[in-house]
Formats: sequence, C-alpha cells, structure tokens
Amino acid sequence: MNRRMKVFFDQTQNERGKLDTTYSTLGKLLTDNDLDVEPYTEFMIIAKNIKDAEVLVFGCPNSSKLRPTEIEILTRYVKAGGGLFLLSLSGGDRGLMNNLTKLSKTFGIEFDNTAVKDERSNAGLPTMPFVSNLIAHPCTEDVKDILYPSGCSLKVSGSAVVIASTSEMADPANQPVIAVAEYGKGRVICSGSYEIFRKGGGLKHAGNQTFAINALRWLSGDVRLTKPSKVAKAESKKGAPAAEVSSAKLDEMEGALRRLVNAVFDLQKDIGKVAEQITKVDGNVETLRDQFQDFAEKTQQQLGIMIPTKQFKTPEENQEVDLQTDIKALQREIKSIQQLKDHIDQRLSSGIMAKETYDEQVKKLDTRLQSLKKHLKTKKKELKEIA
Repeated sequence: MNRRMKVFFDQTQNERGKLDTTYSTLGKLLTDNDLDVEPYTEFMIIAKNIKDAEVLVFGCPNSSKLRPTEIEILTRYVKAGGGLFLLSLSGGDRGLMNNLTKLSKTFGIEFDNTAVKDERSNAGLPTMPFVSNLIAHPCTEDVKDILYPSGCSLKVSGSAVVIASTSEMADPANQPVIAVAEYGKGRVICSGSYEIFRKGGGLKHAGNQTFAINALRWLSGDVRLTKPSKVAKAESKKGAPAAEVSSAKLDEMEGALRRLVNAVFDLQKDIGKVAEQITKVDGNVETLRDQFQDFAEKTQQQLGIMIPTKQFKTPEENQEVDLQTDIKALQREIKSIQQLKDHIDQRLSSGIMAKETYDEQVKKLDTRLQSLKKHLKTKKKELKEIA
C-alpha cells in the first residue's frame, strides 16, 4: 500500500493553531484531499521523530521560542527535502513573544512587527482584509483572493518569492503577506496570519480552502491538478461518450469518491491501533486467568470448595477465535474494495471519470487488495496449523 503524504502539526510551542480545536476543519479538509494529518507533541523536536513527515506546520507559536538546536534540525529537515509551513499573527515575533524569524530568515523571509488593515476591501472589519494581489504559483492556482485576518506583513529577500501582498490602499501598502522559498531539496511557506486557516474564521472563505490544499500539496512535493474533473471534460470534448454532467456535480462526485478511498486507508490505520489494544487485553486476560487458577487451587486445598475454572478459554482457543475474527474482517474488506473497483470501472466506462484519475485510484486499491489477500492467506494458514 502506498503511504499517503504525512503532515505534522507541531504542538510543542503552545501554538494557537491546534488540530483538535482551531485547525480541526483544516485537518478534515486535508484528510479529504489525500493527506494524513497528525499532531506532533514530542518535546523537544529531534530529527528522528520528524523524518517520516513530508510537511511540518507551525500554527502561530505563542509565548514560546524554538531552541537553537531545534532551529538547526528544522533547517536540515528542509534542506533534505522536507516542507515547512510557518504561520504568525499581527505583531509578528515581538507581539507573540516567539522567535519564528530566527528560523524563517534562513530562507529569506521575516515576520514584521505590523498589523495589516484595509479600510476598503475587507470582510466587515479593516483587520480582516481580502488579499487579491496574488502571483501565479502552484499555491495560488484557482485562488481569486485570500481572507487574511489579524495578520502581519513580511520582509522578503534573497531567492524567496512573494505570492500574496497587500493592496495600495492597505496599511501597510503593497507589502508581502505570504511568501515561499525553495531551500536545498525542500520548500517553505510563511504566512503572517495563522487565522487564514482557523475554524470559523478565514477557512470559511473558498479561496482560503483552495489555497490550503494547494499549499500543503506543494510543500509535500505533490504537484497534482486540484480539479481532475477538468480533464474529464476535456476528454469528453474530444469525442469520448460521456453523460451531460455539470462541473459542480463532477466535483461533488470526485470528492465523494476520494473520501471513500481515503476511508479505506484510514480504516487500515485504525485496525492497526485496535489490534495493538486487543493484544494488550489478551495479555491481561491471560494473566487474570492464571491468577484465578491459582486462587481456585488454594481455595480447594484450604476449604474443600470446588471452583470451576474450565469456563476460561485456553490460549490456543483464544488464538483460534481471534484468527477466525480476523479472517472474516479481511474477507469483508476485500469484498468492499472489489465493489468499489466495480463502481470506478462503471464511472470510467460512462465517461464521467478521467482516465488519469481512474488509474490513480485503481492503483491504490489494487495495492491494498494485494496486501489484504496476502494477509488473508497467512491468517488461514495459521488457523489450519492450530486446528
């Protein structure tokens, strides 16, 4: 099974952007678009703990500062190919009492001690401006404007690139607010507002949602098109037999299919966690069984009272039950994936699904199916050996 791109949201620096609260909607949005998201809670930040993540996000550290060794580790992480997303708030480092700039200036970007306002173009308050001065970049594809609440401006130098800046009427005027940089094999994005992705805040705006998906994909090294339905429409115009379906309907159907495929991968991850818990429970039950057996024998010797102990299953009996349960679960999941493949085949043959999207989804499902069948064969063999 191909592993999906993993995104760590740091929680060691007292960030305001937390996956379980302020960034919960962002987490779901990214998961629905083929990215695995997890909180990173292992203080301090060390290289071996972050090596498996394609992207690290620092959602506005508050009254907390990275240590020199952590800054060095994160710099090496980017240079080796990692993605880094740094988000701040109005006032920058000084207002938040953090030191993000000590890390970001290595990549040619600094967080300024400012508060961006726009009296003309905003979402009801000057401190909630719409930023429409966007530069063509993979991160801004299909983005008309970005809602930029309570943010600071940036200072950009070297090879860093400004992809979003304030208007001529804003305060400060014509200043960078989002910038990107490529460093070694890795990539960096800096935003002066963490609230662009906040639940109930900036993330309500459609442009912010598209930017979030684009940005995290770019950081992870994934440059896939965000709208496969366009490809399907192009193929339809070339003469492929396709039903007349609206673009909005296609987007909805593609999103539902993507979530369904993602659910298969998430299910496997959950199964792994449950399996670990079952192993622990089995160990505890076996310990209790031994303790009860000792108690029964002592009671029989001292009081002459017979206590039945045969109602406890032996380890071999427990193993047989577990294997039978595992086999049934694997068979159900195999059947589910086969049904999903049949559905995808129908969509391709009807012309609704693009061949590119079809190949991508089938590859994932075939890999998963092969793994499940191999696992099922192993379980059946183990059951046969103890039967």
